[in-house]
Amino acid sequence: MRRKKTGPQRHKRGRQLTLRVSVHVARAGLLALALIVFPLVAVAAPYAAMVIDARSGEVLHSRNADTRLHPASLTKMMTLYVVFDAIERGELSLDTRITISKKAAAEPPSKLGLKAGQKIAVRHLIRAAAVKSANDAATALGEAVSGSEAAFARRMNRTALAMGMT
Repeated sequence: MRRKKTGPQRHKRGRQLTLRVSVHVARAGLLALALIVFPLVAVAAPYAAMVIDARSGEVLHSRNADTRLHPASLTKMMTLYVVFDAIERGELSLDTRITISKKAAAEPPSKLGLKAGQKIAVRHLIRAAAVKSANDAATALGEAVSGSEAAFARRMNRTALAMGMT
């Protein structure tokens, strides 16, 4: 027959039980919060798409076509377009080695993990920006083409305007 625990042993077991219950209550609370928050996030960021026949201009498919969305990868695509245009104009080459600035190295994720002062070829930065969507690589490319991120943004906007984008 077991002896009933008394004194410090009993209190220790009670604290362990209270801790376990607290952990389970916290987990349940977080789960409930996740069930509330994640559907709201899904509603706030709808999927949007549009497919247009280039010859006729006919819209073949559209979903949420008039919904304003954060540009995300569109910005990277324009970055690469401007970089390839700069290469074509002879402003730099695929083999040009770029020194990574402190600003580029400090870009938040997604990033390649470039270090300030590191030198890397344009071709590798292009791959990182295109495949990994690396913000540090895209910033380094913009700085190499236009001298600063702000100047590169102005150049991208001029390019977009020339292409008929508004």
